[in-house]
This record gives sequence, C-alpha cells and structure tokens, in this order.
Amino acid sequence: MNNHNRQQQSSSDLPVQQPKYSVTEGSILKEILDLLLQPLGIANSRQKIKLGGLSSSVPSQSFQVGTFTIDWQNPGSEQLSLRITHNNKLVWETPVGKNFIGGAQVELKIREDRGSVKIDERYLQQFSEQTITQIEHQVETLTISGSLRSQLSSPEQVQYIFSLKPSGTNKLDFDLQLTGGEVNQAQLGCVTSVAEHFYGFGEQFSYVDCKGHLIPIVCEEGGIGRGDPGPKTLQIIGVSGDRFSTYAPAPHFLTNQGRSFFLTNTEPSVFDLRDPNLLNIRIESSRMQGQLLCGETPLELIELYTEYTGRMAPLPDWLNSGALVGMQGGTEKVRRIWSQLRELDTPIAGFWLQDWVGQRRTIAGKQLWWNWQLNPNTYPGWDTLVQEMEAEGIAVGVYLNPFLVDIPEEELQGRRNLYQEAQQQDFFVKRETGEIYLVKNTDFDAGLVDWTNPQAREWFKEIIKTEVLGIGAKFWMADFAEAAQFDGNFYSQESGLSYHNQYPVDWAKINRTAIQEANRELDAWFFTRAGYTQTPGNSTGMWLGDQNVTWNHNDGLPSALTGLLSSGFSGFSLNHSDIGGYTSISNPILQFIGRGFVRSRELLYRWLEMNAFSPIFRTHEGNEPEANVQFYDDAETFATFSYWAKVYAAFAEYRKSLVEEAATKGYPLIRHLVLHYPNDPNVYQLEDQFLYGSEFLVKPVLQKGNTTVDVYFPEGEWVHLWTNQIYSYSPAQTKIKVSAQLGKPAVFYRKNSAVAQSVLAILKQKDLI
Repeated sequence: MNNHNRQQQSSSDLPVQQPKYSVTEGSILKEILDLLLQPLGIANSRQKIKLGGLSSSVPSQSFQVGTFTIDWQNPGSEQLSLRITHNNKLVWETPVGKNFIGGAQVELKIREDRGSVKIDERYLQQFSEQTITQIEHQVETLTISGSLRSQLSSPEQVQYIFSLKPSGTNKLDFDLQLTGGEVNQAQLGCVTSVAEHFYGFGEQFSYVDCKGHLIPIVCEEGGIGRGDPGPKTLQIIGVSGDRFSTYAPAPHFLTNQGRSFFLTNTEPSVFDLRDPNLLNIRIESSRMQGQLLCGETPLELIELYTEYTGRMAPLPDWLNSGALVGMQGGTEKVRRIWSQLRELDTPIAGFWLQDWVGQRRTIAGKQLWWNWQLNPNTYPGWDTLVQEMEAEGIAVGVYLNPFLVDIPEEELQGRRNLYQEAQQQDFFVKRETGEIYLVKNTDFDAGLVDWTNPQAREWFKEIIKTEVLGIGAKFWMADFAEAAQFDGNFYSQESGLSYHNQYPVDWAKINRTAIQEANRELDAWFFTRAGYTQTPGNSTGMWLGDQNVTWNHNDGLPSALTGLLSSGFSGFSLNHSDIGGYTSISNPILQFIGRGFVRSRELLYRWLEMNAFSPIFRTHEGNEPEANVQFYDDAETFATFSYWAKVYAAFAEYRKSLVEEAATKGYPLIRHLVLHYPNDPNVYQLEDQFLYGSEFLVKPVLQKGNTTVDVYFPEGEWVHLWTNQIYSYSPAQTKIKVSAQLGKPAVFYRKNSAVAQSVLAILKQKDLI
C-alpha cells in the first residue's frame, strides 16, 4: 500500500491539491468483505453531496460575456441564484438560495485488480456554505470569488475563484479554483429537471440516458457481467465490474435541451444525476476546468465538443470494402478459411491474425505472448501469405498492447526480448521502491511501458514501424491501456491520479504518430478500446472491448448497441463490437448450474445482422474458440457470414459519406434518434434501435428467440428493406410490431431518399434483397 499527495502547479500560480490516496492491489478477502457489506450501504463512494446555503451582499446585475448573458439575481434573503443564457436559451442555472460551488477534504481508497478500479471517497470535511464577496467583469472574463465554510461549527474557510470566459460563439470556458486548508475536491452544481435527459459520458454499456444515476469517470477494465447473472467467483476475484465500468469514459454530456458540458481535467470525476432536479459534479482535485456549450441541435453540440477532442480520421478505402476476418491458428488454417470464403465470393477487407506472436495457455483460455514480433512457427511462410493477400486487395492485421512479458528463451528462438530491452532502458512504470510495477493479467505478470518517458515513446514507435508495418501488416488492434497504476512512479513525476485517464490517450497517440512518421496515413489503421476525452483526435478506430457471448443487458449483445449509441455522443464516431462477443465461460460445472455461457448460433447470426449496419464488420473467435460457434463451423455459418459481409460491402459509398461527416463534424455513424429528432419526447429514452446515418433505421433483435420487434417510427415515412411496406408514426400506436425472422432484421430506409435508393440498387444488383 502506498500513499500519495502530489501537488501540481497551475498556470494561474495557485497551488492545485489532490486527495491523499492509498492503493491496494486485488485482494480476495477484501472482495468477500465488500460483497458482505454492500447490502448494508457501508461503501461511501456513492455519497450524495448535501447542498448548503448561499449568501452575498453583491446586488443583482447582468453581464454580457461574449455572446452569453450571465445574470446574478439577489432579490432578497435566500433567493440568490446565477443564470447563464445564450440567445435566450438556458445554459446553466444554480439552485435558488443554495450553494453551487463546494469543496471537500477527502481521502481516497483505490483498489486496482487486473485493470478493474474501485475508488472509495472518505469525506473528512465538506465545505458547502457559500458566500459570494465579489463579481468582477474585466474585458471578456467574469470572475466570481468568495469563500466556503463547513456546515459544522469549524471556523476553517476555503477561498474560491470561479472564472467564466467565452471561447468562440457557443462556448464558455470555466475555471474553478479552491485554495486554503486541506481542500482537495472541487464541486460544481446546477439545476436540471425531470424533462431533461443526459447523454454521453463516453462509452456507457447499461444506459444511454444517464438521468437518475451516479456516473464515475475513470478508465478501467469493463468487467465480466457488469451486474448480469454470472459466477460469484467473478465478483470475488474482482473482475465482474458494474453497470458503469467502462474502458472509455469521458467527463462530458449533452442534453435534449440544447446544452452540453465537459471537463478538461484528467483526474477521476463523478457526475451525480440521482436527484431529478439537481446535477452535482465533483473532481478529485482542487481545480475544475472545462467548457459549457450551447447549440440548436444535438448534432451541433457534438460538432462543438469535437472541436476540442479532435475527430476520427476517415477510414482507409480498403477497410470499407468488406469484412475483417478475425482468425487464429496459423498459416494453414487461415489459407483453408480464405479458400472457402473465396468460393462464396465473400468481400474481405482484411484478415486479422491476433496470434501472430504465438500463444500460451492460461486460466482464461488461450492468450498471446506479449512480445511484439512475428512468431514464424505459428505463421510459416508469412511473407508469401501477405503478398498473396495483398495481390487480392486483402490487408493483414495483427495485435499489440502496451504491456511486455519476459518470455522464456526457448520461445524467443533468436528474436528480440522486448521486455528486457525496456528493462535495460528503464522504460517501465515503477513502484516507489524502484522495482518494475508488474501487473497481474489472468495468471501471468507484465510490465507496463511508461509513456511519460519520451524515449520510451520513440522506442515503441520504432517497434510499430519495424515489427508491424515492416513485415507487411496494415492494421492492428491496440488493446488495453486502462491499467496505468494510480500508485505508479512515472518518468514525468506526475501523480497516477492525474495520469491514469490520460494514459490511453497517449497510447493512441503513439500508434497514430508511428503511422504518420512511416508515411502510411492513407493505408495503415489501428483500433483501440481504452479511451478518454481526447482519444477521438488520436485513435483511428474504436471497439467496445469484451462483451459476454450472451443476450444479457449489461454485458451481452444489447450492451454492444448501448455502447455504440452512448459513445457516439462523446466523439467516438467510428466504433464497433466483436461480432458474436468475446467472453465465454465453458466450465461444465458452471454450465450445469446456469452460470456459464458460450456463443450460440442464433447469437452469432443476430450479431452479424446488427454489425452489417456499422462502421466496421469484424469477427472475433473469443477467448475460447473451440467452445463457441464460429462463422467457419459449417456450410450454413459460412453462407450466413458471407451474406452479411456482402450487405456490409453494399453500403460502402453511403458509409464513406458518413465517415467524411465523422471526420469533418464528429458525427457518429450509429446515431441515437435524439440526434435527428430532438423535439420528439418518444425518442429520449429509446435505447434498442438506431439510425445508421440519417437515412436508415435499424431495430436489431436483442433477445433470444424473438422473431418480431416493436419499432418506433419517428417523423416521416419509412420503407421496410425486405418487403417494401411503408410505416410511419402513429399517435394511436407508439410502437408497431414488425417481423424480424433470422436473416430479415427490421431495417428501414427513408422514403424518397436518393441516398438510400443508391444503396438499394447495389443490394438488388447483388441479389441481396
């Protein structure tokens, strides 16, 4: 266990304090105690911040700050409030007579286990009695300053400065700084309403509209089950996750009422939306910075937000042409599957050969040797295979992550030992003792490369350029990056509390700059699962991590759609999931008692149907390939996969136009209906259907055995792809039951859409409809 209380210096010369925190690695005994105590409500990480009072002698006045109007209202005792509007649209309003700025002295207990993170906050002092002593308007900056007191009898006070400054027509920068005493958590609050719905927060897998929930913003392993039924052992060993565990969070939201908010901090934060009329935001730092945004439509808000985050680059043309075939097993197996797909005239963009480095057997099934070089024993004749695929327009892909393992000499067979190279050059994250901070993954340990070391970055970029691009690979999965240690010693000397969420951004940046330095931006591509606010501007693609091979809401097929919809609000525009899911538990005893699960044929087919209408169409064999149904199992699975790959390819030109929108405006390809119908209250909590761009409406089958779905049709007329039947909104019947037999999912196009007609012409030409 290690304690930290590092301070950072801000640009304003005011000291920035972070909470003291202790970190423990996974403890089975601690997990058992947590499970026992959880029903008693003892854990305090979900503490609700109580509002205090607001007092001031500053009289009512109005300020024009750029295009924003800021009204300070002080009509009398207990009636004080602050209101920010933009062209008469409400952007921010504080609760009348209550504090909207607060602070606290907290201590954190952080538990890390195999990338999973749990942060418990212990409140030592809460400062929620707010006094405003001065409001000053200079040039284009409005500064509100004053003090905070404890609701208890303590005489200690905290000073604050809250600055607001325009940053463009529709953007308002804010900067909240607390000083004095031991305050180390900044808090900001505002009024909301029952009618307001909150979207975003990065990738969320259980809810798209997060109103009514407490959302922690910390990058971590997604977990196995996330609250769905499963083996209790997953909870005991700390890998089950919960409904808000996510690989790619973002301290960002937008609402159906035309406003948006995000933080530029990297420390963990919490957004508390449990009160239907109040929003409270807290950050594990004495300084909170970010922006308020105002727009006429949700799409405009995404465009404004992604000006800060950056936007995802257009996909290479080859990637848009067909399926990415996820394979393991060596050259002979790949050639055999390729031959059978060729006979079916299957459009193939690439073969993703995850096991290019060789495999080892672990408690999780088969896993890779984390030493990022080709294993010629697994793929003999690699150069010939790459050349032959290239001749047919097929790319070859591999796998990377930021960990390294010291593999046995007999496995190396003359190849480089990258772990030892990193060790010799001091490139790993360290413990306080100076030892390499090894991270447990299933039943082996690995070292994590420290991206705050510029030389480590350059070294790893050379690995990508020589060991990946240099052997003919065009694309790769850039896995993990959620496990930067909170108590790690980094080269930069910054605290893990600040760097943990930033680590996946830097990981994406390293992969992206390696491509740029190799002059391969037009044809090379990688995809990441971990992310944070500025990942969209650095990653070339995202995927949703490891869903279970189930129909469960929180971590199965439905959660993949939820993740796509939620992440689209936060700039992750080019996102996708493993077709068929990833995680299975085939243990026969667990299967017998109903706690195990493997991929079924029906699940695979329904996932194929959904992903045919997505940015990327990629298969994955999963963690236990032999236990799960695969697309190459028999003639039927081959034919089904080939058919949906052809459907995906038929949308290439349409998809290309959407990708261009993503690159220039930040719009997602998979869109929640509120993005195009913000004034339709029927879509606000609709989370099981989506728009593919603006011209296609898709309602996938997300439950086992279903052959019909209830579809909500927004404004306009929609034509069923398979029958040409026309549907439209009916006030008397909000949802309409539509047939969705296997192979004929509920897909519709906008009537009289010229773009849709172009896609239909290709589908008919290919005899697909």
